[in-house]
Amino acid sequence: MPPTGPIPDGPLLIGDVAELTGLSLRSIRHYEEMGLAVADSRTTGGFRVFGAEAVERLRLVMMLRLMGMSLEDIQPLIVACRAAETGDPTLAADADSLAEAQARVAEGLVALEQRVDIARLLAKRLGKAARASAATQGEAASADA
Repeated sequence: MPPTGPIPDGPLLIGDVAELTGLSLRSIRHYEEMGLAVADSRTTGGFRVFGAEAVERLRLVMMLRLMGMSLEDIQPLIVACRAAETGDPTLAADADSLAEAQARVAEGLVALEQRVDIARLLAKRLGKAARASAATQGEAASADA
């Protein structure tokens, strides 16, 4: 699960972004090359400087990856989300990609809910079996005494 929580105000170096997202420096650079996160600027020494938006984007990328989406599928979604959130007319919001992603997330949620239901049933059944086993062992110990 990607880290959550507050994102500090102000400029963030790549190490800060790694700590806030749980991603490696290599992954952050790769995602930046793909346009999934954008550094706001660079220091005079050439270090990337990110803002809170980049951290939010990377956390979104991580969540979409956990839903089984490829980076190629995620790329248009990030652009569409940025277009919707910023109102930037130069960014094209791909409504079909957003709708497809929303459907995939909904399907993933249903599958996850089914797995949770199964896990609850198994926990209940195994708990009952453990109690029965403990009772049987207790009776055997009493009979031996």
